[in-house]
Amino acid sequence: MLDQHSKLPLIVLLAGPLLIAGCDKDGEDTGDPYCPPVAFAGPDQSVALGSTAELDALQVVELDDGTSEGPSGYPADCAQDKFELAYVWEFQSAPVDSTIDEAGLTDNNSSTASASSFIPDVAGTYVLSLVVSDDLETSTASVVVIDVAPGDAAPIADAGPDHNAEVDERVTLDGSASSDPEGAELEFNWALSSSPECSLLESDDIFNQGTETPSFICDCEGIFVISLAVSDGSQWSDPDYANVTCSAGDQPPIADAGDSSNNAPCDGDTIELNGYGSWDPEGEVLVYAWSVVSVPADSAATDADFDDASQPDPSFTWDVEGEYTFQLQVFDGTDWSAPDVVTMVTQGLDANQAPVANAGAADSVSTTTDCERLSYSSWDCEDCPSYGFDLDASASWDPDGDELRFEWNEATGETTIESPYTAATEVETPPVAGEYNTATTYDWNFNVTVADCNDSDDDEVTISVTCTGEGA
Repeated sequence: MLDQHSKLPLIVLLAGPLLIAGCDKDGEDTGDPYCPPVAFAGPDQSVALGSTAELDALQVVELDDGTSEGPSGYPADCAQDKFELAYVWEFQSAPVDSTIDEAGLTDNNSSTASASSFIPDVAGTYVLSLVVSDDLETSTASVVVIDVAPGDAAPIADAGPDHNAEVDERVTLDGSASSDPEGAELEFNWALSSSPECSLLESDDIFNQGTETPSFICDCEGIFVISLAVSDGSQWSDPDYANVTCSAGDQPPIADAGDSSNNAPCDGDTIELNGYGSWDPEGEVLVYAWSVVSVPADSAATDADFDDASQPDPSFTWDVEGEYTFQLQVFDGTDWSAPDVVTMVTQGLDANQAPVANAGAADSVSTTTDCERLSYSSWDCEDCPSYGFDLDASASWDPDGDELRFEWNEATGETTIESPYTAATEVETPPVAGEYNTATTYDWNFNVTVADCNDSDDDEVTISVTCTGEGA
């Protein structure tokens, strides 16, 4: 420890540029003085909520006294071009309800963050600081204040989904999806826009009128249209509507046995039925009951040939070609629906139509290779490299809509086919010989076979590589 008689080293603080002449960050001699970087966060701003607040550390602001402030970086008489700068922005304060932080900036703590931005999430005052640093020093902080005012965009009303109900049943409406672009608190106004002639209800009969989730009880059968408008305190939204369909009691369900059609020959001896279009006005869970209405004259098929007649989508096994008619009824726990029927025509393989193959468009590439002179008239050329091509037979189709199988082949065996049993595949050609000052074209023909359950079709596509030798 030094005592009072010890001599302390003399430290001299120099005002102005720190002279590090002959030294930049890589140790190279520059001969320029070094100054610490200076931060300028830009002038204070006012923006509307919902708009983007732009941050610019490279602005130059002219002051009233004729001087200027900015940009961030180095003073003009220092080594301003010798170091890469990093720009670091930080939120010093934000409105109480804001959840924004540095993660909301489009760029930060990088050499490109001199220009950054963020979108304010609530109205109020945001204060951001900026420091600029190089490999040697960090600037003092500069501060910018951004005042965010509520915008003037209209709010958006959302009256929620439509409802089905019985007379005298309470229905809860839902306007919670309504919103304001500026995040303002909303005022709700519900109204009865239209009602059946049998109804005596008015808008005042909507319970909890000024809330997000009022309720409503219809007094007779029919469709009641309820509107919602919301206000942000300065303007009202356009209205949105929700329909409430009311019935006097439980209504029978509706059966839908699907569309009549011809079974494709490749479907085999199975008919796939689909009753998923059936529904209940009250949304009750349905019980399904399929039955056979009629079969071809020589058929012995019965209800026993369903795999499960209580499912919405059963399979039925047929035994002879011809028309099979089926009936579907559904039960909602109280009532059975009226029956709905569907007719399916079965066909044997002799009616099958062959698919149509389409191997796609031809493709080619031209390339060069290096040649070395061996004598006045003799050259030795390297091979041109192998190339990859895409083949695509997905434009192939089947008149009966059958599922298709694919197989690619190439007769020479010189090429590589990555996925020979898919509609689309990649192929690779081999290296090919080059000849000096001559363009030689090599062709490979790729055949695709497209098949359904019984028939097939072929198509061919040509891939070409043109190789030219060039002398050094």
